[in-house]
This record gives sequence, C-alpha cells and structure tokens, in this order.
Amino acid sequence: MLSSMSGVHASQRRAAILTAVFEQGTVLTRDLAAMLGVSDVTIRGDFDALEKQGRVARVHGGVTMSETPLMGFDARSSQNVEAKQRIAAAAARMVTDGMTVVLDSGSTVFELARLLSASNDLVVFTPGINIALALMDVDGIQVRLLGGRTVSRIMATVGSPRQQGIEGEIGHVAFLGAGAIDSDQDVVEGSLDIAESKRTLAAVARRRVLLADSSKWASYDRHKVMNVADFNTVVTDDGMPEELRAAIRATGAELIVV
Repeated sequence: MLSSMSGVHASQRRAAILTAVFEQGTVLTRDLAAMLGVSDVTIRGDFDALEKQGRVARVHGGVTMSETPLMGFDARSSQNVEAKQRIAAAAARMVTDGMTVVLDSGSTVFELARLLSASNDLVVFTPGINIALALMDVDGIQVRLLGGRTVSRIMATVGSPRQQGIEGEIGHVAFLGAGAIDSDQDVVEGSLDIAESKRTLAAVARRRVLLADSSKWASYDRHKVMNVADFNTVVTDDGMPEELRAAIRATGAELIVV
C-alpha cells in the first residue's frame, strides 16, 4: 500500500497515482485520497492533469489506463512552451560548427532544431520527420533522416540501428527528450519501439544530453530507455523542486537549470 504523501510535490503524488493505475488497472478517487493522505478534490485535480497528458482515462469514481498512452506531437508541443524554449536555447549553446549532432524527435528537441540555423557545417542525424523538414533547406546543415517504421503520432521513425541506418556512425552529441522520468531516475516511454530507438540514438554519441522540462519528472511509464546517470548533462527548467534537483545531481550528471 502507498504511504501517506500529504504535503509532497504534485509531480510525486501523480507518479504514485500512475504507479497504482499500472499495477491495478483502475483506481478509485476515495482509495487514492486515503492512501495519499489528501482530499478527493486534490486527487481529482491530479486526474485532470494526468488526463490532459494522455496518461489516464476517467471512469466513474476514478481513473483507468488510457487507451491511447502516446500523446501526439501537436499536443505535446502546446505544453510548457516557454520552458521548452529556454531549455532549447541552453542546448543550442552546446552546438559548435563542424559537429555531428543526433536529435531525438521530441517537442523540446524540435525547439532546439529551430535554433540551429545559425550553425555551419553541421551533420544532423534525426528520426524526427518534422525536424528533418525544418532543417533540410538550411544552408550549412546536412540532414540525414533515419529510416525504419514511421509512427505518425510522434512524427518520427523507429527501428533497429541497421533499420535506421545509423549503425557504425559516431555523433559528437545526442540530444534526447523524455516521455517521463520515474522515481528511480529512469527515462521511460510508453512504447517499446520508441524506447529502443532512443537507446540507439544515445549509443552512437560521445556526449548525451537530456532535455526535459520539470513536468516530466516523478512520472511513470512502461518502458525504460536509460537512467539519468547515463547522461552527461541534464537541462531542465526552474520549476524543478530542489529535492529533485538534488536527486539528479546524485546520479553524477551535470545539471543545468534555466
């Protein structure tokens, strides 16, 4: 049974709710309120937030697992826009002329891609169809859209290293987003294919940078990508609670808060 979490940050409480949903399938408002030591009103507010993220579906008296766990790119792009732009600007300062850069397909990484037009002599590997389209006519940038199976909801391709055509390549830096980061500091995704493709991108880079706004932390999903400790640098926004900042630093990753 979950211990009382009265007074903790909302992201931690919502992570506990998602854990209960994944373990039980359906959970009731009154049961969660009792287990977490908060009011029914607070729990219903958490439900509203999680439903907007596409992580749960409302049922009478509670919530169940969403039938569409993957949130589409357009929906993700409309969330936490200002924070994502600040994170992208910090990441763009890590890119220098002549680099080979690996870009994930997430909405924060897309904001980074839009800032690369001032760079010269870049090679960009990406599974992101929208990222490739945004960069394909930019002078000084050579874009390689990775192969594999297309996933329309995330506007990206997924597949093995050979299918994606990245086997044997070396990147100076890979910028990855996250569906969520759980309480064990594992980056997780709702799709096994997406998780495996993210690992493929990370494996070819000499430096790995995680771009994730503070809402992604203390959340939950099905498939592990890699631990935060496997990243060289984490860039997030100033909405991150201090206890979570300490947990990130404890992994050994460099933390940049913007």
